[in-house]
Amino acid sequence: MTAPSAIDTTNLLTILGVAAAVWALISPTNKLQLRFCLTWLDRAIGIFILLLVHYVVFAPALVKAGLYYSLGQWRWGLDSSNAVYLLLLTSALYFFWRTRTPSLVPGKIPVFRELIENFLFTQRYGELVLHVEPHLPKLIRMSKGEHWLVRWIDRIDRFPLGQEVLLHGKTPRKQRFWRPGVSKVLKPLKVWCLKRDHSRVQSRDILQSLLTSPELIHYLAVTHPYFCLKLIEADEAIRSDFIEDCLDAMLAAPGSRLYVELKNNQNLNGGNRLALPESNRLLRFFFADATKAASYGLYRAIGEAVLRRLSGDRKIVAKLNEPLNYYAEQGRFRCPINSGITMFEIMVHEGIHQGLMDHMWLHYFQHFAKEIIKQMSPQADGLEHEEWPTPFHYLLYRLISVAMDWTEQCARIKDSEIPEETRNEPDFDRCFISKEATRSIGEMLQLIIPSNKISDSFKRYLLGVVIRGHNKLQANGVLIEVAGSLRSAVIHGIGMRTACSYRIDLRDQFWQLDHRLRMEADAFEQALKMAIAECQGT
Repeated sequence: MTAPSAIDTTNLLTILGVAAAVWALISPTNKLQLRFCLTWLDRAIGIFILLLVHYVVFAPALVKAGLYYSLGQWRWGLDSSNAVYLLLLTSALYFFWRTRTPSLVPGKIPVFRELIENFLFTQRYGELVLHVEPHLPKLIRMSKGEHWLVRWIDRIDRFPLGQEVLLHGKTPRKQRFWRPGVSKVLKPLKVWCLKRDHSRVQSRDILQSLLTSPELIHYLAVTHPYFCLKLIEADEAIRSDFIEDCLDAMLAAPGSRLYVELKNNQNLNGGNRLALPESNRLLRFFFADATKAASYGLYRAIGEAVLRRLSGDRKIVAKLNEPLNYYAEQGRFRCPINSGITMFEIMVHEGIHQGLMDHMWLHYFQHFAKEIIKQMSPQADGLEHEEWPTPFHYLLYRLISVAMDWTEQCARIKDSEIPEETRNEPDFDRCFISKEATRSIGEMLQLIIPSNKISDSFKRYLLGVVIRGHNKLQANGVLIEVAGSLRSAVIHGIGMRTACSYRIDLRDQFWQLDHRLRMEADAFEQALKMAIAECQGT
């Protein structure tokens, strides 16, 4: 390699000047991004290329100093100027590629945390999602994982009993003599490792910051709902109020993806059970696995969001007291109350078909009914002939109708949907949730029948829905026990017995139903007569 006779640093100085000017204009947040993207190897490569550029530029001086090593003549028409250009271009392309594909490693957690907090404080939520989403699975794993040394010490410390001991009560094998002593010696080492496991602690802090910011949660729920599903996988989401806040924010935005999926989720999957297609990712994530829905506490999140709006949102209450108009056709798909009822409908149906022995808090329905009746205005004249005079009347019908669907749904369960170990449990009852639904219906009718805000015609309309469902249950040999539970809940009550005045009002409304419907409800009528005779006898 031959060196030029003169040292020309014009191009090098120009490039360095431009680089310095660009660096001065870079914001602190972008500098944090660069620090996060670049590893020690990247920095070493950058320093090497910079030294190589200076080595080529100052070749004449190095030759005279006897420090230059020549590899022969320049090839392909290259010289020191265009060689410097190619080196700098290669380094620029390399660092551009590295900034596009950064990786999250324990050593970068402090910088990553500083970067995320900067996005939070400056409310740059869009950029925050772009930076967090690719690394979120690894961030969650790091927050749950422990140092390999801690896991090894725990393996020594925990003495496994074995399945034979747990299932059949056999005598456990003796613990080796050295385990207690070694465990005691290694305990201080375990404590020392846990105290210095900064990556795990800071990973949890990052997730906690993401899951407890109300402004961020509202933004994510509306604009990035599927990113919220990934965040729920973190343990901190279960321990915090993230799920409640996220669902509340989705219900607060009529244009959110949740409303779109609820409107597009009208196909049936046996009886009145709604199907959950793959395209409805939110509903499928929340409700396809009923056990997961129960562990996430979705019933509480939905129930409290609905009750909060019924009791405290005057605009919603005023709108639901207006004439029905197009509410039943279109308005209900943008109503948080009706949407909450639909989510309960889906969740409990899935619980029934998956054999859960858990009422899944379907008893929120009687709380909904109580609050609806409380907020209802006296019925306006001229609306008595309407099937549903106001949206509130439609919502009361929905509560009764959905609960009646639950009572008969257990007859449609397929054994393949229930895990075999659940089916083989001695106390397994596939009608457990259906019987719980009858209790809810009884509680709701005990609120509706005595109410002076509801017309007699609408009371008979709702009672007719219940009696019609009761007759179907009674006619199905598999559901006779559920029918008996429904009669007992509606007439006698569960826990606190119904008052005599309620039973008499119930009889009066029952006698005004269609005579064919009453003839088919002979078992209900006989039970009601006996209940009234019992009251009058006491």
